[in-house]
Amino acid sequence: MSDIIKYVVVDRIATLTLNRPEVRNALSPELIEALIKQFRAADSDPQVKCIVIQGEGEHFCGGGDVKGFGETLTLSAEERFTLYERKLLVGSRLPNLLLEASKPVVVKTRGAVAGAGLALCLAADFVVSGESSFFLAAHVHIGLSLDSGLSGLLVAAMGIKEAKRLTLLGERIDTQEALRLGVISQAVPDTGLDAAVSKLAQRLAEGPAVAMAASKALLNHAAYRGFSEQLAEEAVQVARCAADKDFDSGIRAVLEHKRPTFD
Repeated sequence: MSDIIKYVVVDRIATLTLNRPEVRNALSPELIEALIKQFRAADSDPQVKCIVIQGEGEHFCGGGDVKGFGETLTLSAEERFTLYERKLLVGSRLPNLLLEASKPVVVKTRGAVAGAGLALCLAADFVVSGESSFFLAAHVHIGLSLDSGLSGLLVAAMGIKEAKRLTLLGERIDTQEALRLGVISQAVPDTGLDAAVSKLAQRLAEGPAVAMAASKALLNHAAYRGFSEQLAEEAVQVARCAADKDFDSGIRAVLEHKRPTFD
């Protein structure tokens, strides 16, 4: 587990790198636990004033681990309900961590940004994206409802109509549309991504820590009232979907590289 997240601190900036490039940095339970542990370490470190999250390789994060989902298809519907409800209650700690962190959080993306990866972007304070980035909430394609706080984060960012368009159709959007919808803060050429993130992180690391933490808390409390209750409801709804036969159809289709057919 020690290598699944790379963690470095330079000039008061902590950089956390998701390190599963062979699967587009999909968020397995092990990766989630490691990210939570390292993020908490950065947030509690008095020598850190800004936290950057990025992905190793060509993609930021491809979302949930579909291969892991496939391994649960042998369980009964009741067993899957219990398993996925528990998974969601654990995984939902991630967006809360970013929202409640005392340090400003910057997410840096290139390539795929899907599912829980999209939630990390929406829960961060700043997102700088290379032009290769693309974003999607593909839950509908595998017969699942929204998770990782997306039901609240998407509406807060772009309003309910656009949130429904993206999630009920599972549409993929590019950096320019992501910028228009409020998913990201800045779109830059891939060649300038490292420099843009470094410049922003350095500026934040030079700011007044207590004042920035206070303003961040005030803004997030205004934008995300009732977020904890929303996360609990997501866990129940995902568990219901995971227990349904459409979930079987969706996961099997993805694993077999076919188009899913739902009843």
